[in-house]
Amino acid sequence: MDAPIDNVAYRLTRHHSERTRPAGVHCYSEYTRHLDAGATTLIIDSGPDQWLDLGHIPDNIDITITGQTCAAVTGGSITAAGRCFLQATHHAHVSAYEFAHVEAFDTTTIEAHGESRIVGTDNADIRADEHAIVFAHCQCHVHADGHTRIAATDTTTVAIGGDAHVRASAGVHITGENQSTNLTIDTRPISRLADHLNR
Repeated sequence: MDAPIDNVAYRLTRHHSERTRPAGVHCYSEYTRHLDAGATTLIIDSGPDQWLDLGHIPDNIDITITGQTCAAVTGGSITAAGRCFLQATHHAHVSAYEFAHVEAFDTTTIEAHGESRIVGTDNADIRADEHAIVFAHCQCHVHADGHTRIAATDTTTVAIGGDAHVRASAGVHITGENQSTNLTIDTRPISRLADHLNR
């Protein structure tokens, strides 16, 4: 009898046909070499001691960063998984899974799943579900579902759904059905959630 398929592994590889196996990448020179050779699917797994500035991801390229990869993108779409660290700017679109840590700036769109941790600012649009954790400020827009935990401040907008719990400062605009039970008004919501997570 076959072992059950890991859901995250399935999500990360379901779009890859047998003919287009993803190319494994461990450093920036391999990344550029594979792109120059016409690769359309790349999985980047480098150590935390390297910083990969990937620039704008072309529309026809499917890139996943995983492991402890540390990278930055300035647009395009990318998948972040494992325990990677990613900075995303300039309208980038990021799908975050597992324990990925993503910092989102400049109207970046984030889909946060698993236990990913997202820091959003400058009009980032974040859709969080499962057990994702989001720190939002400076006009972020957060849609919180599942069992997510959100800390929001400044002029952030948060829509509460599912069993999401939100800590927010007084200036945050809150919508959703569960405000009476799942919302805590706090003068320092971001530091309070960070302190709670670090215990």
